[in-house]
Amino acid sequence: MHIRVDERQWANLSSSLLAEKHLESAGILLGEVIGTGAERVIAVRETKLVPDDGYEIRRPDQLRISPLTLNRLVRPARERGWSVLTIHTHGAQSPPQFSWADDQGDARLMPSFSSLIPGVPHGSMVLSSTGEVTARLFDGHADPAFVGISVVGRRLQRLVRAEEFDEPWFHRQRLALGGAGQAQLRRLRVAVVGAGGIGSVVAIELCHLGVGELLLVDGDVLEASNVSRVLASRVADVSRMPKVDLAARYIVESGLPVRVQVIEEPLNEHNVEALATADVILSCVDRHRPRALLNRLAYRALVPVIDTGTAFRIGVAGQLTGAAGRVVVVGPGRPCLNCWGHISPDALRVEALPQEERQALAAEGYVSGADVPEPSVVAFNAAVASHAVIELMRLVTGFAGADDPPDRLAFSFADGTVRRNRLAERHPCAICA
Repeated sequence: MHIRVDERQWANLSSSLLAEKHLESAGILLGEVIGTGAERVIAVRETKLVPDDGYEIRRPDQLRISPLTLNRLVRPARERGWSVLTIHTHGAQSPPQFSWADDQGDARLMPSFSSLIPGVPHGSMVLSSTGEVTARLFDGHADPAFVGISVVGRRLQRLVRAEEFDEPWFHRQRLALGGAGQAQLRRLRVAVVGAGGIGSVVAIELCHLGVGELLLVDGDVLEASNVSRVLASRVADVSRMPKVDLAARYIVESGLPVRVQVIEEPLNEHNVEALATADVILSCVDRHRPRALLNRLAYRALVPVIDTGTAFRIGVAGQLTGAAGRVVVVGPGRPCLNCWGHISPDALRVEALPQEERQALAAEGYVSGADVPEPSVVAFNAAVASHAVIELMRLVTGFAGADDPPDRLAFSFADGTVRRNRLAERHPCAICA
C-alpha cells in the first residue's frame, strides 16, 4: 500500500501546516483506494486544514481536535467510502516519529474510522519542519504498517528518505545521478505497456538503469516481422514466445537485481487497475484504446504516464515521405493526451468493433488503417525509447534538468530535430482539468 498526493495539494497543505511554528497543527487527507488485491494505492482527493476553532487543545507539544470538527471534515469520505488520513506537525525531527500520545490517540481514533467507513484502510501521518513525513496505515491488524508517500506533479518525489545502494554494476551511473538519484531508481516500480519495437528497448534500458521492479504488459506473440525491431528476440522465438517473455528472459539472464513480472494479455478495462501501484507507466502501444485507458489512469491513480509513438509515411515508389516520433508526459499538473489530440474518437470507435466488422468496413473503404501493419525501424524506435527513459530519469531524479521539464518532445527523423512542445492554450477537459 502506498499514498499519493498531487503536488499542488501537498504544497498548499504542508506550507499551511508549518506556518504556525510555535504550535502543533493538524489536517485531514481523504483518499480513494485504487488497485487490485494486495496491490493498492491511496490517491488523495481532498486535503483539509483543521480551523483554529476546531481544536480542543493546541500547544507546542500537544493537540486535540474537537469531535464535531473531525466529523465535519471526514464527511465526504463517509459519503464516498474513502480512506481518512490524519496529519499533524512535530518540530524538526528527522525522520519524524510518532509519540506515545500519538499511539494512544490512534488506538481510539482508527477503530472509530474503520467502523464509520469500513472496507478501506485509514491512517495517520507526522510532518516535520524539514518536510519529511512518516505515515502508517491501520487495516484491521493489531500493528500499523508504515507506508511510503509520493508527491506527483512536475516531479515525482518520495517524502521518505531512500536507502542508498553501492552496487558495482551501477557505479558509473551513480557518478552521474548521485547516490540519492540511483537510490530513487532502485526503489521504482515501473510498468511498460507494449513490448514491441519501442517497449522492448525501454524495458532493456530500464533494466540496465537498475529500476527496482518492472511490470511488462503485452498480449502478442513474436512474429517473423517483429525480429528486426524487437530487442532480445531470436529467430527461434518466432510464433512461440510472447513478447513480454522475451524481455523478461533478457532481464533475468542479465543477473542484475531487477524484479520482473509479466501480464501476458492486452491492456483492457479489466486489468488496467493492476498498473495503479506502478510509480511510472511507459505507454508503448500503437492503438488508441489502451492509450485512452492509461490516460485516464494517470489522473485517477495520480501516476505519471510517458506515452511514446512513431509514425512513417511511405510514397507509392517506396520512398520515405514522412517520419516522426513523440514522447508525451501526462499526469497531475500536465495536459492529458486528449488535450494534445493524441486520442482519436473515430479510432476508438473502430477499435471497439469486432474484428470481422472492422475488416469488412476496411474492405468497403469506410475505415482506413485498421489492422494494417505500420512501417517500423529499430533505430527510430530506439531514439524515441531512449528519450522516454530520459524523461523518466528527469521526473524521478531531476537529472538533465527538472525545473522546466517538457510536456512533449516531437521528433522529425527526416531532418534530425527534436522540439520541446507546450500547449499554448488549455481548454476545460473532463479528464485532466
